[in-house]
Amino acid sequence: MLALLVALSLTTGPSAARRTPLVLAVERARPAVVNINAQEVVRAAAADEAWSLFFGGGRVRDQVRTSLGSGFVFDSAGFVLTNYHVVARGSRIQVSFEDGADYTAKVVGTDPGGDLAVLKIESDKKFPAAPLGSSSDLMLGEPTIAIGNPFGLNQSVSAGVVSALHRPVHAEGRSYYDFIQTDASINPGNSGGPLLNADGNVIGVCSAVLATGQGIGFAIPIDRALRVARELAKSGGLADTWWGFDAEAVEKQAGAAVTSVDEASPAASAGLKRGDTVVRVDGTPVHDADELRFLLRDVPVGTRVTLGIVRGKEHADLTLAAAPLTPERAQAVFESRSGIAVTEMSARDARAAGYDTRKPVLAIKVVERGSQAARVGLRHGDLLLAVNSAEVETLKDFRKALSQARKSGRAVLLVQRGYQLQEFAFDAG
Repeated sequence: MLALLVALSLTTGPSAARRTPLVLAVERARPAVVNINAQEVVRAAAADEAWSLFFGGGRVRDQVRTSLGSGFVFDSAGFVLTNYHVVARGSRIQVSFEDGADYTAKVVGTDPGGDLAVLKIESDKKFPAAPLGSSSDLMLGEPTIAIGNPFGLNQSVSAGVVSALHRPVHAEGRSYYDFIQTDASINPGNSGGPLLNADGNVIGVCSAVLATGQGIGFAIPIDRALRVARELAKSGGLADTWWGFDAEAVEKQAGAAVTSVDEASPAASAGLKRGDTVVRVDGTPVHDADELRFLLRDVPVGTRVTLGIVRGKEHADLTLAAAPLTPERAQAVFESRSGIAVTEMSARDARAAGYDTRKPVLAIKVVERGSQAARVGLRHGDLLLAVNSAEVETLKDFRKALSQARKSGRAVLLVQRGYQLQEFAFDAG
């Protein structure tokens, strides 16, 4: 009888063969994974009132819109990393753990251009933090695990492999670079959750699904995501950075050709020269100038990066540190890239120049031939009224609006030409 009990006790619970490395990896990381419920209250007309349907002016009532997503604790003090788009419009945010515990959280910092956000759980207790890995040594074909809240199905687990590295993704008129591609099932609601390796360490932040494909998902590499997350937790935002050089695409080969280097800039101090071709940023391949700007845009001020360059037939590594971008520098960078020069005119000078106004105005003074501004149709003499819906009347207004535009990566200029209003969109990353 005793032998039978011993035999039964040995057979209760999963066998060693079933406790695979993937099972152990999930058990290791799952306590730190949270489901995120972000609620937005909007004002909407009561659609059931016939009077308001025909004549307007009917009752207005509050409606609650809910965004579901995922995230994970990266600091035991209760800091949670997720995607910006998960919490972008949430006025009330709740996070829940696998044991059913619910907490209120607040947004402490966002990086819209990189689609990242950091939340702080409103509690003084210590929380289980996810084991953090590195995305610098990933191998094609190695196992991956996604944990999240797809379609509201809490704490769902899916597995796959690393399908590709440094993958660009183009969505909603914007380009994102340096993604991990995986065939682990990532669906709406997985956004912000962790992508794990076979050791249970976080190697990425699940972020995007290819709408036209099946079984293809993308994750932000954890090395880049954590660099941003720690800065957001510390200061609530990313200070704009200045590198002091510009670059453009190279014909028929990968890389970005340096077209100018500002004096007394971080680039000049590091020895970067006009004509160099940048082919890597901290080991990540650079395919074109847009990707180079994306890889440098969210580096915290003071952080050092290594650029791999080609100069003639020689290869070299240059190390430089991000400097703060002043409003004046922001204007100069934008004007250089777009090919315009903006001037401020007093109301008196504007009227003398033929503009019907009683306020100061901003006018397009120069449009360089062959520039991006010339290609989209901007002209000398156009009046600049707003940047991303923020009205601008002075250069100070313009610089402030450009700083805000850099956070989203896109600057839409509202321009008046005669009696016509037109919009022109530019990359502000």
